[in-house]
Amino acid sequence: MTSLHLGPNGGLLYCMEFLNENIDWLEERLAPLVKEGYYIIIDCPGQVELFTLNTGLQNAIKTLTDKLHIRLAAVELVDAHLCSDAGKFLAALLLSLSSMLHLELPHINVLSKADLVEAYGELHFNLDYYTEVQDLSQLVDTMGNDAFGRRYRKLSGALAEVIEDYGLVNYTPLAIEDKDSVQRVLALVDKATGYVFAGLADKSPYPPEFVYGAVAADSGVADMWDKHQAQQELKVHEREPS
Repeated sequence: MTSLHLGPNGGLLYCMEFLNENIDWLEERLAPLVKEGYYIIIDCPGQVELFTLNTGLQNAIKTLTDKLHIRLAAVELVDAHLCSDAGKFLAALLLSLSSMLHLELPHINVLSKADLVEAYGELHFNLDYYTEVQDLSQLVDTMGNDAFGRRYRKLSGALAEVIEDYGLVNYTPLAIEDKDSVQRVLALVDKATGYVFAGLADKSPYPPEFVYGAVAADSGVADMWDKHQAQQELKVHEREPS
């Protein structure tokens, strides 16, 4: 930043582009860790340009997944205090959706500091409304209480419709002091990356493509497992003498 006279955002974008030009450096340092079976956590800065506009992070992710065969999941933290402001929460929803489409990874959206949400002001709805991203027209209706909200009400409604049309965004609440909420987030990440099924391919009668191919989606995995198990049981019965 000092030598190139860049600000914080410009410095990060430059570093990401520089990293992509020298991606072999990262590959060489991660390859031994991958070989030894390390669980790799990449802590990214919070500048939204890296996740929505610039392709630097996207290209780095592609290198890690295609060349080193690392199964990655994106975990996006959204501060729960945004729930107390309808406009800010709508912007957070749009950012989460944009990140999901841009990064093209299994994605877990986390509503962090959920235990402090009411400290920032009274919510218009209960917490489930914000985590499950229910009827957003109700959220837009609460934004007409000031001049800014009234002026941009139509735009807010259009953005809400875009978010609902995709139907991809929801949040998992996280309170770092709550062990159960931490375990819940960890379980979602492990399922998204396939880590929860690590080692099962050699021990399980189920085919590897099932064990590793269906874990990125939360919904439907249990149904697929039950269906496959029923098929295996049917084969056993077919082999048994009548």
